Amino acid sequence: MILRKGLLTIVIQLFQLVAVVGTTILVTRVTGAHGRGIYALVVTLATLAAMITAFGISWASIHYIGRRLFPLEEVAGTLLSVSIVVAIVAVLGLAAAYMLFRHSYFHDVTTSQAVIMLVLTALLQLTATCASIVLGTNKPLHYAGISLVQLGTALVIQVGLALAGQLTATTALVALAVGATFSTVFGLGLIRRQVPIRLRWDTKVIRRFLSFGIRGYAANLMMFFNYRLDALIVNGLAGVVSLGYYSIATAIAETLWYGANGFALVMFPQVSSMDRKEAGRITPVVCRNAIFVTLVGAVVMFIVSRQLILLVFGPTMLPALHPLWLLLPGVVTLTAAKVIASYLSGIGKPIYSTYISGGTVILTVILDIVLIPRYGISGAAVASSIVYTTASIASVSIFRHESGAGLLETLIVQPEDFIRYRRLLGSTVRRLITPSPARP
Repeated sequence: MILRKGLLTIVIQLFQLVAVVGTTILVTRVTGAHGRGIYALVVTLATLAAMITAFGISWASIHYIGRRLFPLEEVAGTLLSVSIVVAIVAVLGLAAAYMLFRHSYFHDVTTSQAVIMLVLTALLQLTATCASIVLGTNKPLHYAGISLVQLGTALVIQVGLALAGQLTATTALVALAVGATFSTVFGLGLIRRQVPIRLRWDTKVIRRFLSFGIRGYAANLMMFFNYRLDALIVNGLAGVVSLGYYSIATAIAETLWYGANGFALVMFPQVSSMDRKEAGRITPVVCRNAIFVTLVGAVVMFIVSRQLILLVFGPTMLPALHPLWLLLPGVVTLTAAKVIASYLSGIGKPIYSTYISGGTVILTVILDIVLIPRYGISGAAVASSIVYTTASIASVSIFRHESGAGLLETLIVQPEDFIRYRRLLGSTVRRLITPSPARP
């Protein structure tokens, strides 16, 4: 069931990938490394501000909705109310940061771009809350669809702007904000299919969710830092143009995570609803297959990456090539940590991920400060691969302790997995070629 849902989720995420790649190509082709750098910086900071103020409450909802400890209507209304409050806090905090550092760290960000950043922060907060509620009801396909609406809408608008000769870093950000608005509305619509939406403030729900969420909050926040802190440091130490090149390298490399993300999305609510023994049996199967798929993709990416950059982004973006190569080993190894993090959260022990992420954030800062001034964005890529590999080693060790699973069965694809691939492929082909029965 997990593998099947994971594969269906991956299909939707492939469409997300098309939208992400389309946006990356358009913004880079039209605005260059500088515009791409501005776009990446604004989106990263808006996402970070929304995450910092959330305190893991929406994330905890995935666990508690799955266990059905509170009525869904009560949970949804309270979470949406909390989301509105924390969105306001996030906007005020980010606005204060911009005013304080507008002539230093933000010297390349215009006032209009800063305003869009604040609007985007609030929308991302609301979208994340809606998506968490939907995923908590064990609907990973709908969850992935919320993100697809945001990215797809943004891409359509950006294509129109490019054809009209009006695409800039600023208008591209406006398009993304419009996409986030559509995804929020779509998410609210999905919730309304389940229960009426009525804003409320249930302190019992908030306390319970906060108690659980805060344990995983630090882990999720620090994991985001592990993904994006290097980009923020690159902007501070090497400038927004270098960030533009580096963001291309990371965007290409991270396309390989769509498979792992699909399996991880399905696993969290599933593990939350199954017994510990069964979760310990299923997780190694998912983990090793996710690693295998990512590894195959990384090998292909390494072979075609130079021609890919030349064809898609043009020769001016070739400085992104070496950082891309250096990121690939870490992208493969981190796949294990992604899957295992869902297992640990599902069994109610997200604190492990907090410990791992806390240590790797410190390692990220140290390595970036040492390597970026000397080696530029290639140094940032090496630092990320080291951090990702360290996180996975720690995650696998903890998983083996908690589940008793073997190392090889967790990391190395097995002969029976290829039998599963054949069966799934055959089943999918039969569904596609078999006509649906006519309805009376």
